[in-house]
Amino acid sequence: MGEQMITNELLKRYLQGKCTRAEKKIVGDFLADPDHTAVLHRLMEAETTSLWDRPEEVEPIDAAKISEWQLRLKERIGPLQPLVQAEETQPPLKSKIVAIGRKTIRYVAALLLFAALAGLIWSLMQRNDFKENQTADLKKEIAPGSDRAILKLADGSTISLSDAAKGSIADQGGVKVQKTAEGEIVYAAVDKRASTQSYNSIHTPNGGQYRVTLPDGSRAWLNAASSLTYPVEFEKKERRVKMTGEVYFEIAKITNENKERVPFFVETDKQVIQVLGTTFNVNAYANEPYDCTTLLEGSVRLVAAHSGKSELLKPGQQALVGNNMLLSEADIQQNLAWINGYFIFRREELGGILRKIARWYDVTVECPPELSTMKFTGKVSRSQSLSAVTEMIASINKVKLEIKERRIIVKK
Repeated sequence: MGEQMITNELLKRYLQGKCTRAEKKIVGDFLADPDHTAVLHRLMEAETTSLWDRPEEVEPIDAAKISEWQLRLKERIGPLQPLVQAEETQPPLKSKIVAIGRKTIRYVAALLLFAALAGLIWSLMQRNDFKENQTADLKKEIAPGSDRAILKLADGSTISLSDAAKGSIADQGGVKVQKTAEGEIVYAAVDKRASTQSYNSIHTPNGGQYRVTLPDGSRAWLNAASSLTYPVEFEKKERRVKMTGEVYFEIAKITNENKERVPFFVETDKQVIQVLGTTFNVNAYANEPYDCTTLLEGSVRLVAAHSGKSELLKPGQQALVGNNMLLSEADIQQNLAWINGYFIFRREELGGILRKIARWYDVTVECPPELSTMKFTGKVSRSQSLSAVTEMIASINKVKLEIKERRIIVKK
């Protein structure tokens, strides 16, 4: 029921020319599914009944407004050919309205809405005008990030992973680097010539993300503006990588000849994380006040670079590392929202929200300090255009967000 009510309102807003670009996309996505035709018919019937049953004291829609609306509908969705042909034998709409009472005026208005919506359905089935207009509007939008990254090889050469073809893209001293059909980078040893002194690194720009399977079988997902440096073959005693930005890890469990776990270390500027086969997320952007490590399963030990303090994390916990180290229960859904394709904010400061948005959409932000501490709660897909995200934030009427070229300007 909620979706139907929202869709009904969006359809009326679209017909009235009041939809934002983001709302146009929602309407377009909804109407692109043929199964929604029945839903639209029910919406139209409900609107007709609602207008017919209004009490007499409700202010009626006058003839001029109906005529203006009809003209606007014709301009927006073109001639309603099947319906217009059926109405040609009837007296002109305006003369009929003048001769009848208020209740009939409301009924005609309801029929007009019904006809307009039916015409919209018919025109969408017959023509592709809506999608063409929608595409033209979206060309002006700032698109979300995508799978983009640069791979730097041991010899200093670089490969654009978004441009590289599927299949083998490099040979690093006996370790083949391959790009899968899904766009992931995978390392596979083909002989024992690889050297532990050879390192590769992956860097994602603002507006980029990427996945890599490391030489030991561990997997890493890089968020926007992140990097991961690792050897093309790990040592037998330990595995060690360095990172910046935000990376989600799934560490392969490896044992040595004594059947002991081979530890995996993740280094950032603020901490060293020792892992014994586990799943966790590390947010270590330089422009954030602290590193945030969130543990899903397994166990990790953190050592703060500044103080040397050490703590063992349990599943479901997070550690905030800056000048001090603080352990607390983690909001897993919020901290890992980016992996699942969402922004989730729960009483989060606007400044932090805008930093995430800036990285993903590759934009800059101008926000007065007094507004950056305001807290917001919300959820929106990372696949939406930038305007859809800013409109969600501005919808609570505390701030205004204006997009100029590739800048977000925040105002009261």
